[in-house]
Amino acid sequence: MGTDTADAVAIVGMGCRFAGSDGLEEFWDNLRRGRDCATRGPAPDPAGAGLAADEQPVAAWGLMADRYTFDAGRAGYRGTPKDDPQHGVLYETLVAAAEDAAVRLSEIGGRTALFAACTPYQPLTETSFNGVADTDTRFAANHFSYFHGLHGASVMVDASCATGLTAVHLACQSLRLGSCDHALVGAVSIMPTEGWYPYRPGGIYAVDGVCRPFDTGSTGVIPGDGAAAVLLRRLDDALRDGDPIHAVIRSTAVGNDGHDKAGFVIPGVPGKIRVVRQALAEAGVDGAEIGYVEAHGVGIPLNDEIEATALTEALGPRGVPLAIGSVKAAIGHTNQAAGLAALIKTALQLEHGYLAATPNTREPIETLVKGGERYSIVPRGRAWEDAGVPRLAGVMSAGIGGTNAFAVLEQPPLAAA
Repeated sequence: MGTDTADAVAIVGMGCRFAGSDGLEEFWDNLRRGRDCATRGPAPDPAGAGLAADEQPVAAWGLMADRYTFDAGRAGYRGTPKDDPQHGVLYETLVAAAEDAAVRLSEIGGRTALFAACTPYQPLTETSFNGVADTDTRFAANHFSYFHGLHGASVMVDASCATGLTAVHLACQSLRLGSCDHALVGAVSIMPTEGWYPYRPGGIYAVDGVCRPFDTGSTGVIPGDGAAAVLLRRLDDALRDGDPIHAVIRSTAVGNDGHDKAGFVIPGVPGKIRVVRQALAEAGVDGAEIGYVEAHGVGIPLNDEIEATALTEALGPRGVPLAIGSVKAAIGHTNQAAGLAALIKTALQLEHGYLAATPNTREPIETLVKGGERYSIVPRGRAWEDAGVPRLAGVMSAGIGGTNAFAVLEQPPLAAA
């Protein structure tokens, strides 16, 4: 560790399901190989797709394998699950994070908190209490805590696309305050689809079904399925008990743009700069020390321009080489789960000392180039060079409406490697 461990939080367990991967090992293999895991195919006939005159169907989506199925026994269900597969997939992923940490929820439940998120997508048709608990996203956290006997805070979080990292921030705060000894964070997004989306000029989606974050050729984002979870502990506790540690969270910060931007749905530069600088200050880290940022990076040209402006201003033109990446190029935008996908990717890179490629990218946008020679995108994966000090990374997340979240991560301490 580079500094005092008192406020640091360890990521001791991780679990996930994304396009092209049913678990953590497969996810890392796809990242290391630089794979674009989206599913593409023939688009439906626009005449029969119910589209507006200026829309066209694009058949591209980060589809999870067996997206509507899960192991109900492993997830902890008592009885038969109802309609919404998101609950079961989320629960299965939370259990996977605990298994990755080699702990039993039955043994740690008394002091374990849960911060969870689901993407709402279907009308409620159930009228019984039990039926609603299986289908209404508001009950997903409490239902899991009921199944697995968790006694800590059990809270649903929603900050739009910034939800996953915002939930991590709340979990870290809970650990630092001593409100819990373990904190589970999980999020899921599985939206009904036939594998295509409506493209409209000037909209958020890519015209060609390919997401190219911070690349001059990008035209937008593509959607994706995702479920991700992490199990967190205070670093001192994890080191004392010999827990496996994927990475260390040195600090987190969450804020809002307020009205310092052009419109409600348009991101703002000042708000992003504030959260980055706040997280750096709380971690006791200078922007010059950050070697990688897993950005929100949606591939929408205006959004990427704004984010690049904020990152280069907040982190500065001088320092170690700084690569900018985004997992959305590989799996699509996973909505509420996007921040956790970014966190897990970054933790794996820190753990393995490897910068995974951002698929389909070649030439960085001018804003990154103007930020200084230290900035680059990652068209091809490469080793993360050892500079003789612990590797440091940032994770950025942003939500529609103005929520910004940033975390500073460090490679696992040698004692836990």
